[in-house]
Amino acid sequence: MGVTPSRGLSERQDPDLARFGKRLMTELALLIQGGRESPALGEWRMFNARFARLAPENRDREDEAGVFARRLVNERESLWLCISEDGVDPTNNRAERALRYGVIWRKRSLGTWSEKGDRWVERILSLKHTCRMHGIPAYSRLVQAVADYLGNQPTDLAWIGTLA
Repeated sequence: MGVTPSRGLSERQDPDLARFGKRLMTELALLIQGGRESPALGEWRMFNARFARLAPENRDREDEAGVFARRLVNERESLWLCISEDGVDPTNNRAERALRYGVIWRKRSLGTWSEKGDRWVERILSLKHTCRMHGIPAYSRLVQAVADYLGNQPTDLAWIGTLA
C-alpha cells in the first residue's frame, strides 16, 4: 500500500508539517473507525469540531500541508458519507479489489500495444467484472456477443438493464 498524504506529512523533518500530518492521521483514523462503529452523537460532534478547525488552520500555507488542507476542506462533505449514509464503505477497498484482476492481467501479459487493444481489454474486463458481480457466467455472454457479431446481428444487451 502506498504512503497516504497524512503519513507522508507526519514523517517530514519540518516540525510544523510533521505535527499537521500526525494530527490528520489521528483524525482520519477516527473517521474510518466511526464509519465502521457508528459513533455516539457527542463523539461525532467532538470529532467534527476538531476536524473543522484542523484543515482551515492550515489551508493558507504554501507548502504540501496547505495543498492537502485545501483538498480536505473542498472534499469535506464526501468524507462524511460513510457515517451519514448507510452502505457507504469508509475505504476504497471495493474499488481496489475490482481493479485487481485487470492490474494482474496487465503485468502478466505486458499490456497492449495499441488503442484498439486497450479498448478490447477495457470492454472484456468490464464484462467479466459485471458478470462476476451479478453471478452471471461471462463466457456465455461473450460467446453470444461474438456469434451475433459474426452473424451481422445486433447484440441483445437487454440483460444489462435488468442488473440494476
